[in-house]
Amino acid sequence: MIPRRARLRIALSSTLPVLVVTVLVLFPLSVAGLLPWSVPPAVLLAQAVQAWLVLHRLGRPTGGS
Repeated sequence: MIPRRARLRIALSSTLPVLVVTVLVLFPLSVAGLLPWSVPPAVLLAQAVQAWLVLHRLGRPTGGS
């Protein structure tokens, strides 16, 4: 099994690019009125769920040899 610290790093690195795009692109578009305000929080929530799923799946023992 992968150590918890390594699993956490992998989970965060898998979501970091989307989080950067969310902050740098989606929030200014929302401020400018070109994007509904509900989109950036929805993206952040989806990325939190993805990070949790990656963390959970990496910690699950496999049945392989």
